[in-house]
Amino acid sequence: MADYIAGVDIGGTSVKFGVLEDGHNLVYKTSAPSVLNNPDAMVELIAKMVEDCHYAIGKMGVGTPGTVLLPQNLVSAANLGWRSAPLCAMLNRRLKIPIWVDNDAQTQLAAEWWDGACKGLSSVVYLAFGTGVGGAFLFNGRPWRGHMNTAGELGHFITHADGLPCTCGLKGCYEAYASAGALCRMAKKDSAREVIDAARAGDPEMMAVFRAYLHEVAIGIASIYMLFCPEAIVLGGGISAAGDILLRTLNEQLEIVAPTKAKTIANLLCLAVHRNDAGIRGAAALAAMYL
Repeated sequence: MADYIAGVDIGGTSVKFGVLEDGHNLVYKTSAPSVLNNPDAMVELIAKMVEDCHYAIGKMGVGTPGTVLLPQNLVSAANLGWRSAPLCAMLNRRLKIPIWVDNDAQTQLAAEWWDGACKGLSSVVYLAFGTGVGGAFLFNGRPWRGHMNTAGELGHFITHADGLPCTCGLKGCYEAYASAGALCRMAKKDSAREVIDAARAGDPEMMAVFRAYLHEVAIGIASIYMLFCPEAIVLGGGISAAGDILLRTLNEQLEIVAPTKAKTIANLLCLAVHRNDAGIRGAAALAAMYL
């Protein structure tokens, strides 16, 4: 008999829901607009998704933005309007099934480790380059989150002393230089895709901007390598969709930033493969792993 595990990927714009058969085969998927500033309404939305899917769900994993403070499983996420929301307990009461709740970067890494770009490896750093920069660690084959479940905020380690102000309150954070938002700011464009498409088409101005942006990305990656020396560095988020032009130009910038380590680091870089389904798949994978 098949084992059905649900995965939920909560975002500031939408909630994605899927059902995995035996932890791998995605047999059902849907989405709905997010409900902000109201954890109770979000729980009802997720419960309705579970009830409408018509699969006998045995357990469920949930990925959410922000921080998930252990052991109480309290979620604080500015873009959802949540502060210390007991999401896991609320879902448990409503659905009466085992629930695992984790940070969305952790779920995306779990998807790639479960059956993606870094399947079966023991030590991995995951970087998600989107509106911000997310991060997650895998050490000894298991997610590493620090003693309060908040480690891995790689968007907020400082790459430029006394640099640009960041939304977190610090100055010079990696996110301020390496996010998709930073690329848009540098190019004076509304979308990162517009910049990347123009660079791929040979626009010299946009290629120069893309190169300067990836110089900043390379600074962070070189520092991360020197700190953790992982088996792989997986690149996810919207920027990773740039594919070959991303890796090729990033490797060129690594030669400038870290010439003695560039080839070693380049061999560790890989692109995430699950893209938009990563949050669903990873949340389900964590539920399978821990529940």
